[in-house]
Amino acid sequence: MKPFLSILTALAVAQATDSGWVERLAFWIHGDLQQLTQRIEVIDRTLRTLPELTMINSCTRVGLKTSYENDEGEIWLELTLAQPAPADTVALIPPLAKAANAVVAGYGFPLRFRITVFDAQDRPTVVREEATQDFPNPGCNPVVARFAPISAARVRFTATKAWTRDGPQVLALAEMLVLSGERNLALDAIVTSSSVRNLPWAWARANLNDMVTPLGLPVAPQSGGRLGFHSAVAAEATNTKFVTIALARPVVLDEVRIVPVRRRDVPLWFNYGLPLRFKVETALAPDFSDASLLYEWSNRLQPPPGMNLVCIPGQQRLARYLRITATQLWERWGEYVFALAEVQAIAGRENVALGASVTASDTLADDPAWSPDALTDGWTEGGRLIPLSRWFTQLEQRRVLEEERAQLGTTRTTRLEHAQRTLVKGSVSGAGGISVLSGLLLWRQRRIRRRAAQLMHDKLARDLHDEIGSNLGSITLICSFANQPDATLENLRADLAEIERVAGESADSMRDMVTLIGPRRTAESRDWLGVLHGLTERLLRGVKLECALPSAPLTAQPDLETRRELYLFCKEVLHNISRHAHATAVRFSLAPTDHGLRIEITDDGIGFDPGRASSGQGLGNLRERAVGLGAALRLDSQPGAGTTVQLDVPKTARWLPT
Repeated sequence: MKPFLSILTALAVAQATDSGWVERLAFWIHGDLQQLTQRIEVIDRTLRTLPELTMINSCTRVGLKTSYENDEGEIWLELTLAQPAPADTVALIPPLAKAANAVVAGYGFPLRFRITVFDAQDRPTVVREEATQDFPNPGCNPVVARFAPISAARVRFTATKAWTRDGPQVLALAEMLVLSGERNLALDAIVTSSSVRNLPWAWARANLNDMVTPLGLPVAPQSGGRLGFHSAVAAEATNTKFVTIALARPVVLDEVRIVPVRRRDVPLWFNYGLPLRFKVETALAPDFSDASLLYEWSNRLQPPPGMNLVCIPGQQRLARYLRITATQLWERWGEYVFALAEVQAIAGRENVALGASVTASDTLADDPAWSPDALTDGWTEGGRLIPLSRWFTQLEQRRVLEEERAQLGTTRTTRLEHAQRTLVKGSVSGAGGISVLSGLLLWRQRRIRRRAAQLMHDKLARDLHDEIGSNLGSITLICSFANQPDATLENLRADLAEIERVAGESADSMRDMVTLIGPRRTAESRDWLGVLHGLTERLLRGVKLECALPSAPLTAQPDLETRRELYLFCKEVLHNISRHAHATAVRFSLAPTDHGLRIEITDDGIGFDPGRASSGQGLGNLRERAVGLGAALRLDSQPGAGTTVQLDVPKTARWLPT
């Protein structure tokens, strides 16, 4: 065996430029390695066709959480349906929420639980129970109970062994759905619970059936979709605009679903163009002479839905036409628009709006990405919309396949490492063999590092593209204003000043990114702390600034991925200070700790109440970046007393000694 392996090693040297040499040599030792690789490839192809969890809180509404309980009593959440109806599925969506030290996927989901359906006579049927062993944290994956149809009057979710990871027991959910075919019976249900941690808008009973989750939209990823409908641009927010959908026939409506537009070219535009106020009407006459109000969104302070469906109970209304009227438009850079990705009308198991004709008060001309008929084509920009029941089935399939792939990947890596060790042992016939094989292994490790570096460069390039692309779009829009016939000299000067500001921001961002990923081993390319210092001074001009950065080299330097995340984290915090804090003094410190790094940013601004929901996504972004770094985030603030943001970043094996 040893001479044969030595021959194979020599062949590997001759083919050192082939990245698959280890796998081909390992095939002779582990005959199942090829089957493992083929199965992984099949799983990867399947995963590309399945919906993905976005894992983003794109809305400040998080879910329903009970108060912290210290006794041993059961804690529960319950939906009482508007009227008894046949149900066949209950879906529970765990939240993405902040625990004691970090944002946690699956926060508050119990270790053991019971789902019970009660009929009109209050007879219980347990449709799912996990009672014999602790249920693994599902993350944000839906936990689904499917059963033969039951006439349901209410549905209760009981924690028989509650979450206690960060203190007293608590129960939390982002959403509970009760499906009858494709109809969600929970939309107009009454929500009750054993207790409630009422923290508007983040935690409230009303959040349990508002369809806001960290899952995103029910979309199967495919290319070819259009963005949707877009109105002409308006100068005033109060300009009224509408779209009308003519169904193929009169139908009894179970549900109307409005799909917001997700603009990926601009960060945080999760519900681009969704009006701050709008109403939905139904009619049988095309002129809406018999119009009946189905729904009205009139609270402009209510957080928008983000990247989630707006689901409206159909009230069993007989309708031939649907009209959505925007009475307060969405603001885009000082102008106002109305845009929707899709509208669905559910009757039974069918979306009767699919392919229906659409008319509008006005449209955005000469842009093929937008069209009124895109409002009923069944697509979003990210792919084809799928029914809720299929969405949950495919998300469960994705979870199973991802778990299988992780296990196969571990097994495959173990086989390859064993093969390498065997090859080394089989080729130690002399010092020359050891040298050759060591050289091959060193070459392979360098190749892996180069690939990792390339992936990091690609991420940074995408970040740069997103920011620069957004800024160029802003400049283009400002130039279009300047070309208007009624533009005055004063307006032109203001536009030029704005273009200068945006262009300067773009140049600064590009310079920072280039320094972070600079391939040359110069002091400048390694000085990522200098990049943070320069970023701080740029964003906080006119503010008394104290920068406390290490004067001596760090004992361990973060890897490129960590530097990138730290840069984006600090940029988010500093941007929030410059835009909202009204601070006169800011202290920015970064210091090494026994376990990694600590970043602390303190301002003397107006502060805020962290317990109150905000209209933006800044805090959510900070928490999600902290999760990505495996870091502990602490945020202290109160109105009138400034804000302190502290991030403890743990050192990983990828950090390099100085």
